[in-house]
Amino acid sequence: MNWTTITEDEARLHPLYGFAGWLWAVYAVEVLGIALTLEGVITVVRDYGLNPITNPSFGIVWLHLALNLPFLLMAPMKARLMPVVSIACYWVGIAISLGSFGTMPGPLMNVSILARVAFWVAWGVVFTLYLLRSRRVNVTYLHRVGPNDPMAASPAQA
Repeated sequence: MNWTTITEDEARLHPLYGFAGWLWAVYAVEVLGIALTLEGVITVVRDYGLNPITNPSFGIVWLHLALNLPFLLMAPMKARLMPVVSIACYWVGIAISLGSFGTMPGPLMNVSILARVAFWVAWGVVFTLYLLRSRRVNVTYLHRVGPNDPMAASPAQA
């Protein structure tokens, strides 16, 4: 899409500006993902007695959780770099997770983990496309509008 840059003040006046709409749903999925990841840690600790702090196998889990934090922190703050940083961190986390499968001990490598990773890869595609194409994300974070938006023809752009 051919985006037109608008000023930060114009963006704030735009009806799509803000942390709202589908952005809440995307945020909720990310929070749910962290909750499910922590639930998985608790299950492994309970069922196999592994220590999540000292066992190196959990390092990938903690790293993956840390890589989700930029989106969770930057989105409500309306930080300009949120879309780029969030997409990069998300896919780095997925790549590291996929790369670590050969090193995981038996108890951590099971169908449940594989199903979760498959879901998170599919979600990553949705997440990325949403952050790149959403009109709300573009107005709020990148201060730009689509070519058919009334603000695209504002005098400030002439």
